[in-house]
Amino acid sequence: MSLRWKITGMTILSVLLTLVVSALLVRQMITITEEQRLRDEATSSLKQAVRILDETGISILGATVNDPQLPAEARDAAVAGHYITYRAKLEGQDVVYAAAPVNLGTQPAVLSLSVSWANSQQMRHSVDTALIWAGIATLVLVSAFGTLIVSRLVLRLSKGSQAARAIASGQRRVLVEDAIGKPFGGKDEVDQFAEAVDAMAQKLNAKIAAEQRFSADLAHELRTPLTGLVTAASLLPESRPTQLVQDRVAKLRSLVEDLLEVSRLESQVESARLSELELDSCVAEIIGRIRERRPEQCANLELRLQAGGSTVLVESKRLERILENLISNASIHGTGAIVIGTRGRSISVLDHGTGFPQGILETGPERFVSKGGGIGLGLTIASGQAQAMGAAMKLSNHGGALVELELQAPASMPGPSRPVRDD
Repeated sequence: MSLRWKITGMTILSVLLTLVVSALLVRQMITITEEQRLRDEATSSLKQAVRILDETGISILGATVNDPQLPAEARDAAVAGHYITYRAKLEGQDVVYAAAPVNLGTQPAVLSLSVSWANSQQMRHSVDTALIWAGIATLVLVSAFGTLIVSRLVLRLSKGSQAARAIASGQRRVLVEDAIGKPFGGKDEVDQFAEAVDAMAQKLNAKIAAEQRFSADLAHELRTPLTGLVTAASLLPESRPTQLVQDRVAKLRSLVEDLLEVSRLESQVESARLSELELDSCVAEIIGRIRERRPEQCANLELRLQAGGSTVLVESKRLERILENLISNASIHGTGAIVIGTRGRSISVLDHGTGFPQGILETGPERFVSKGGGIGLGLTIASGQAQAMGAAMKLSNHGGALVELELQAPASMPGPSRPVRDD
């Protein structure tokens, strides 16, 4: 259940309970007040009737001497010498009796009269009806107003979550406080939360920017001396130490080139030159070239082309860079065969290894964060190149580490195909 309906439901329930309790209290107060009024009225009428009876011997105001319908409890209390009032039923109707002792000659007697509750009950019924309609109207109005307020709150929270996702996707100019809009008046807790998120995002962006500048500057600073080192290593006489030096220099050069590529991708200054290509043939040609360059890593590679003539918008060089990095990662971290499959507009790479760590699945590829043995640039480069082409890259664990790449469709093609799963 959404927050909107939870708060709306709680508001309606609170208003309903308040109305019910208030109505019960008002009804009880009216009942008590009306009963006391009737008792006072009956006592006053009885006193007048007693006075007239003593003076004239005539009974007035409907007073009756020794009324047989007077309840015994009231008669006994009156005989004891008290003015009493007693609530009872007379012919099925609620009445209030008033009774008092009198003397008829030398004989003691009880004079009593009754006052009907009929008018009071009619009045209470009218009050109950008014309370019901007033409660319904109040419930509708308060619920409508509460729903309006809650909808506004939920809308601001929803816009804030969308802005936070935009920030998480790399849009650094987005501000949550601007996205949520202003409340009805002043600032509330949502604004305070938005300010805190914006402050956190600004600090994180500053930290990320500093790290990116450091990586880019380091790669540029290393490139010049590394070029001289590569040249010097190539001039060394053939020997086992020379081979080791050249191998390490080549790896260092590859690392520096990867750092420069990452810095270019993160700066988002590159633009892909997309062209419409048939997916299966494009992937087959790319894998063929990768096999020539990396025969050892591709020894257990299985290619399953099932796109069925599907065409995609892609830049072949960038796609080759992505697949080369994914194959390299799969050969290092996986076990068994590396399966590359196509279906619809998707490409999948499965390594049959232990899979990605939960942290990488939750946050996505990050520089210098690896699933074991490496510095984590391969996935970062693959993700950056996919983003540059407008493709979506998804990481999951399905019989191993599974990477799914969803490419763009030409304008004339229908919506996206289902994700690839190679079992």
